[in-house]
Amino acid sequence: MFLMARLGLIGLIGISALTIVGRIWLESIKSQPAAVQSLEVSVGSAASEVLGKLNPQLNNRSRAFVFFLYPQFSYLQHGRYVFSPGTTALAALAKIHKGDAVVERLTIPEGITASDLFDRLSDHEALGGQVSLVEGVWPHLSSGWSSHEGVFLAETYLWQQKISRDSLLKQAHKSLLLVLNDAWEGSDPIVRSILLSPYELLILASIVEKETALASERPRIAGVFLERLKRQMRLQTDPTVIYGLGDNFDGNLTREHLRKKTAYNTYRIDGLPPTPIAIVGPDALAAVAHPEMTGELYFVADGSGGHVFSRTLEAHNANVRKYQLKR
Repeated sequence: MFLMARLGLIGLIGISALTIVGRIWLESIKSQPAAVQSLEVSVGSAASEVLGKLNPQLNNRSRAFVFFLYPQFSYLQHGRYVFSPGTTALAALAKIHKGDAVVERLTIPEGITASDLFDRLSDHEALGGQVSLVEGVWPHLSSGWSSHEGVFLAETYLWQQKISRDSLLKQAHKSLLLVLNDAWEGSDPIVRSILLSPYELLILASIVEKETALASERPRIAGVFLERLKRQMRLQTDPTVIYGLGDNFDGNLTREHLRKKTAYNTYRIDGLPPTPIAIVGPDALAAVAHPEMTGELYFVADGSGGHVFSRTLEAHNANVRKYQLKR
């Protein structure tokens, strides 16, 4: 009887000792800082592997014991994570479990070309893969268009889990199609009597985008171009000429350039150019869908970022002398 009691006491002492040791070990684990301040967790990463990167001192058995105590941490979400100084390995693991990844962002500005956009994507470290081009054309156009110019919506795009460059472009293209179709379906009747398709609306919106940075002017400039198209007048807009010159344009638009016939020289061709000339935002599309058509046919830069509008060539020439030639 005495022996049994003695053995029981020894057992209790042993269990208590193990409990104390376990608690000390656990507290030490809880207090150990993460070995890294950022970590990319890819799809299919094993939780034990991730914990090993956060705390390389833990062996396989120790990591297994951590997940026995915290089974929820076995389920992690992929993404890029950044940890502030002093963050413990377990706190970092909890952050990965919750999916509190870095929010990546890319802003596609209005007025740039698709080539400019591809260059921006190539410099973004949070995107994978390469932009797919087949014979120089992005092949994922969902509308049957032959050119990728202007087919991505100018917007800010956010993501947490690493995506490919083509995936982001597909998202931007889908966003453009949604906004463009809404603009076309809701456009003023006069717009649909002049333009033949949503694509033509997009082409004209890209010209409006390049002509002015002032949102307040866009409907009025759209009205000028639509009025010219209605009267079968040439658009005669410099941004299309510049786009057609491509790398040959050195920043100085000359009379020789205006005389050179290209598919984009609207001084020499009738109607619209064959494709957009830039990436557009929702405001430019809305401006073309709902223009201010007042009979104005001309405009000239006023030197302060805006434009002066006129209905007659005589008034336009007077404005050119006043604002451009300073006479």
